[in-house]
Amino acid sequence: MLVYLKPLSIFPQLHSDTLFGAITYAINELYPEKVQDMLEAFKSNPPFILSSTFPFIFNEDETIRFYPKVITKQSSKEANVLVDSKVFKDYKKISYVEEDIFSKMIKGELSEKDILSNYESYERKKSLLLNEKIDIDVSFGENIIPNNTVNRVSNETEGIFYTIGMEFKNIGLFFFIEFMDESYKPLVKAALRFLEDRGFGKDITNGKGHFVHEIDEDFSLDESLDLGDDLDYFITLSRYIPNDEELDKINEYSSYEIDSKRGKSPAGEIRKQIRFFKEGSIFPNYKAFYGRNIESGKDSPAIEYGYAFPIKCKGNKED
Repeated sequence: MLVYLKPLSIFPQLHSDTLFGAITYAINELYPEKVQDMLEAFKSNPPFILSSTFPFIFNEDETIRFYPKVITKQSSKEANVLVDSKVFKDYKKISYVEEDIFSKMIKGELSEKDILSNYESYERKKSLLLNEKIDIDVSFGENIIPNNTVNRVSNETEGIFYTIGMEFKNIGLFFFIEFMDESYKPLVKAALRFLEDRGFGKDITNGKGHFVHEIDEDFSLDESLDLGDDLDYFITLSRYIPNDEELDKINEYSSYEIDSKRGKSPAGEIRKQIRFFKEGSIFPNYKAFYGRNIESGKDSPAIEYGYAFPIKCKGNKED
């Protein structure tokens, strides 16, 4: 299932863990009797998995989807040649690539070296890489927004604080959900309607985090990316926390980047650091689903979502 989000205001960045947390919160508000069974199911056989959100450009005539920049293995010799070039520095600013570019890269038809050697034929808009120039004015990126602190008694402004959010113009976000248990589909749909009314993030009382959404249940990711059956690796479209067996399967043709997060409970407890593989990382493909949810925190434990959203691809074998 493909879900489009069109932000109506400043919007938070939604990785898979944040998105899962928001959907779980909404299901708990609507169907509190269902949440414990859902979280229990995720300990062994997840009833659904979801991706992080990625940008798409839209206007009256077209929709252009973008995916995470593929994490590739580049030889140190090649990197040393390119690291000081304007082309390589400009390419480093890219976070997302157009669907056609992504499709060719994960099938082994286009390499990062190919892109860099023919970089002038592509178009970069902010952190997006396109095949060609488009006549659509877009704005997409992080912005720091000043907010006033108001005394609730005197109604006078006492100071300014700043929040971070994403600004959008002719750009929205999309993500994927795959259901292993179809009975959860109406719950997730209801959760999205609830979140549309409520908003995403912490600053909903200030008008931030609001959106409208559309669902495309007929969309086929494999067909859209034109994937075949001869692909023996996968690229994750979500943050991925592996188990020990999966760590043992990582080989020389895998390529990945590791990041971490450290949350805070409502009571102020600093939770333990969680490490995960970033979207765009590549690993051997050998089973139905990968990853796990883990608990973080003692006084007020939170569930950290860590299932991969796997798309078949070729391994990063160097030319």
